[in-house]
Amino acid sequence: MGRRGLAAWLLAAACSTSAACSTSVAGPVDVMPLGIEAGGISGLATSPNGQTIYGIDESQRSVVVIEPFVGGRRRDVVSPAANGGPHPVSLTALPGDIIAVVCRSGDDWSLQTYRARPGEPADPARPLQEVPLGRGDGLETVAMAASRIRGWFAVTGLPPPHPPVMRMAFAGPGVRRRPDEPRPGGAASRPVAVAVGPADELVTIEAAAHEGTASLVATGHGGRELLRLDTGLADVRGVAFARDGSSLWVIAGAVAGPVPQPAGLWRLDAVLHDDRQAVRPTCVAPLDDPQALAAISDRSLVVVHGSQPRTISRIEVTADTVVDPEDDRREEGER
Repeated sequence: MGRRGLAAWLLAAACSTSAACSTSVAGPVDVMPLGIEAGGISGLATSPNGQTIYGIDESQRSVVVIEPFVGGRRRDVVSPAANGGPHPVSLTALPGDIIAVVCRSGDDWSLQTYRARPGEPADPARPLQEVPLGRGDGLETVAMAASRIRGWFAVTGLPPPHPPVMRMAFAGPGVRRRPDEPRPGGAASRPVAVAVGPADELVTIEAAAHEGTASLVATGHGGRELLRLDTGLADVRGVAFARDGSSLWVIAGAVAGPVPQPAGLWRLDAVLHDDRQAVRPTCVAPLDDPQALAAISDRSLVVVHGSQPRTISRIEVTADTVVDPEDDRREEGER
């Protein structure tokens, strides 16, 4: 993260503890399943104003819009793709009701943009723009996130020979690829989730190539690594900042071991450990098999979770669940 953006989250909750990366469970939070047919919903993106959630329905090969504050409402915003044609894999929302979608057809990848119109699904074969991204095969965990300040968004996790992080510039519906950025870390890790921080920092969650916990990595606009921290979590599947940038959330799967990791929604709290920046993960809502995460307000999130049929839930984070930096400092002083 940029150092100024870091102050909004990482340094705001700093405390000194010998258990900086231990996992714990907090609560309660309000988990409210929405009366929405979740089907094959596998990815989520929040509109710039936070009022609308877009998702990919992998079973229908379509893009849908979900009203998170009105239970039971969803509709197609991009109609189902034809068999054999490019189908949506990941998406992000841009200003002007524009949706950018990474699509795949066999080993061919492309970036397509569509305009979301009420009651009028877009034809998947007629995007506003299509940007070929080249070929690549293998398993992928593609994620996308858009800047709220400047005209760019990031695509991560495309299979080789694509770079692990690709930035795209946009102006209205027009999209172009920016030059590749140098990325430290090499083959030792791969990005599995991405978010944009409160000061326009690019934040990725990178899974280790071998067994181990994931890292939180922040980079500047030129690709220079600014920060790398161990999250203390494995099998991280999504990441999102609160709308005001005050908290950072991830979803992770269940992991067995001497200290089992429950599946669910986790908050990453900033701490100081031996006078060094660190992260403490706290599970705030156990959820079966979480698949996708989006933040819609300062304390409201939407999570897709569960085995088929999946469930879409809105999660309201109570004041008691959010760490008060002053409480941390008082507790440290008492110790």
